[in-house]
Amino acid sequence: MRNFFMRPDGAQRVPRSTFWLLGIWLLIVLWVGRYQWDFPVLYNAALLLRAGLNPYSIEALAYYPGTHLIGFMYLPLALLLPLPFTLLAYPAAATAWFGVKLLGTVLLAQLWAQHFWKFDLLMRPAALLILCFGLNATLIWDLSSGNPALLEQVLLWLALAALLSGHDKRYGVLIAMAALFKVLPAFFLLLPVLAFARPRWRAFAWGLACTAFLFALNPLLFPQEFQQFRATTLGAATTGSNWWQRALDANLFQYEREAGGAANTSALFFWRAALPAVGGWVAEKAGMGVWPANAATYSDELIYLAGAAAIAASSLFHLLRYRQRTAAFEPRLIILFLCLVFVLLVPRLKPYSLVIAIAPVVFIYYRRLAAPQFGLLLGLTLIPHYIDGALPLPIARLATISIDFLPLLTVFVAWLLFLAELRTEPHAISKIGGAA
Repeated sequence: MRNFFMRPDGAQRVPRSTFWLLGIWLLIVLWVGRYQWDFPVLYNAALLLRAGLNPYSIEALAYYPGTHLIGFMYLPLALLLPLPFTLLAYPAAATAWFGVKLLGTVLLAQLWAQHFWKFDLLMRPAALLILCFGLNATLIWDLSSGNPALLEQVLLWLALAALLSGHDKRYGVLIAMAALFKVLPAFFLLLPVLAFARPRWRAFAWGLACTAFLFALNPLLFPQEFQQFRATTLGAATTGSNWWQRALDANLFQYEREAGGAANTSALFFWRAALPAVGGWVAEKAGMGVWPANAATYSDELIYLAGAAAIAASSLFHLLRYRQRTAAFEPRLIILFLCLVFVLLVPRLKPYSLVIAIAPVVFIYYRRLAAPQFGLLLGLTLIPHYIDGALPLPIARLATISIDFLPLLTVFVAWLLFLAELRTEPHAISKIGGAA
């Protein structure tokens, strides 16, 4: 069993476990790929745009599975992506969309293996296992959802690979395109400044200029649709008199009205689940009655913001210390590290959003094989399932939360391992996996 998880040094033949993993994964993906519950949103919005109607309305022009009927929420320029698929009937368009995402998965794996892991993925069954089924099977979630998140990831990792290879212009164009869907990838505009021993200001300028230009095209090319986008985005707010207050409510506090648990494993939702569990136990023992609702106190948002500030500060501190070791500086190590920081900071983390964490988790797994990771992973797997009242501690209520947020916990542990790697003094450590 241990040979399955360790590097098969000197191996020439592809392990049989590789074919088993790929075969099982492909069967599952082909089965769940028929759902595509988010694709009708894109398809319908593109149809509305072609018809000269409001693409942000929920008027159904296309087939919707069940009652899954929501409006388009991305910038109007992003409508150019699903627009070609409207030339096909919905069943053919959904199949083509699934095929494009499947090809995107192959491209992602190739990018990770070539530019960041530096090994032959087919010769590393453990890496393949994490890729196919890791982090709550995030890749399968993405392929079954029909969400454009995977294509966003492809653009993002193409940009990161271009940055590593020294192609500043290509990085700027690709990172701008990746940020066009959900804006959050704009976080990686900071990489040219943070991820290299000396800041790459030219790459930073290209990224900033391309992003500004691409975002400016929205009101220029789609003035009416852009106004509808603004109205739709701020329309999700329920509080605030100024535009920035409504935007904050629409993009942070509105998640009070969204399903949590395994459906949203962000740090914000962790505190949203944990505070009532611990606070309810304290209130019960103290005879205080019911723990106040988060919506009334904003305690979960405040603790989330405090935790995010602590993670950002600790990450920056370790990064600046690591930059002092110019001879041992590895840009790919910092890029992967910042991907984990990004996951820990974002307020919304759907099951398919964890795809970005696959590359750093695989990297640190192979990088620190000498660390006690087997015991750590075993400990994460064996989280106890206590029933309420089994112990006079809030751990009884936190057990279920731990299972729901196990992917986030895994990312947090990987982040800690990256911090340990950044603190490690230069030593004769071989490159992970060697050359492919």
